[in-house]
Amino acid sequence: MAPQFPSIEQFFEKQSSQSPKKRVRSSPPSQAGDGFTEAEVDAVLHPPANQTWSPPNEYEKVDIAALIPGPKCVTFVGRVANFYDQSTPSKKPRAAKGCVKIIVKDDTGALTVRLWYANKDYNLRLGHLVTVWTPHISHSETGQLAPSSAPLFASIFPERDRSCHFMVHENSDEGVQCKTPLEYKEGQPLAGLMTLKNFIEGGYDITDGKILVCVKSIGPRKKFTTKKGVPAENVNVGVFDDTAEASLTLWGASAASAGSWKASHTILLLTEPEWRVDKRAWISLTSSTQVDVDPAIPDTEWLRGLAQRLTRRERVNPPFPDGGK
Repeated sequence: MAPQFPSIEQFFEKQSSQSPKKRVRSSPPSQAGDGFTEAEVDAVLHPPANQTWSPPNEYEKVDIAALIPGPKCVTFVGRVANFYDQSTPSKKPRAAKGCVKIIVKDDTGALTVRLWYANKDYNLRLGHLVTVWTPHISHSETGQLAPSSAPLFASIFPERDRSCHFMVHENSDEGVQCKTPLEYKEGQPLAGLMTLKNFIEGGYDITDGKILVCVKSIGPRKKFTTKKGVPAENVNVGVFDDTAEASLTLWGASAASAGSWKASHTILLLTEPEWRVDKRAWISLTSSTQVDVDPAIPDTEWLRGLAQRLTRRERVNPPFPDGGK
């Protein structure tokens, strides 16, 4: 009888047939990482808003008028004289979402701070006392990066660059620092200052023209959508001096500033404001306008006293007419 040789099937293990849906899938191979945990990556992309900052270098404290363009670690204190927000939408996780252009002034000069942000909301107001730390000061020769009224500028991104920082003194402002208008000399009239009536009647053509007005009324903040579909807001503030009245319109982020102002008490010094006259005078801010809130000059106290006397006079009840008529 011929020998029996094993068939080829016997050399292979028999596997039970399974449908593709029931077949057990092995776990995917692990992917090589970059060495950082998910928490570490998130901490870099979304730093906490209340994270404390300590200067990594020595920063020289200087007046704004003493700043010069170039690389140098400096710090300065000033007040917000104007600001407006420019959004820069981006899908990149580490890109800035926008930039707030701020005119910061002290008693000696003014400069522009280009404050880039990603997640932090600085909640700025006109008149806020701020401190800036920066490793570099630049000069805008074309006027595109900073207005002609404050050509020097510092471009900072505190959320991404630890060598710079921006602090708002919300709880440590005593209301006396950096309150003197530029070019003011004690005992002399402030250069360029005119009455509101003179400004409306042609004084707006004067270079570096100024008006000193008192807040009379504060309207509601109005939120709306522009024709381009962009959300916007504004507020109208009634202002006056001893010669005329006008309406000051604040647009965008600066509209929130009026929330802390008081009728017949808050005094505003406006340098180079925009204007429009129809049935009444309308005033607004341009990128070059500077606003001093309650400036430290004698005219401020005089105008505030006038406003409060007028308020008391309006509150006095008129005499009841004779005969009941």
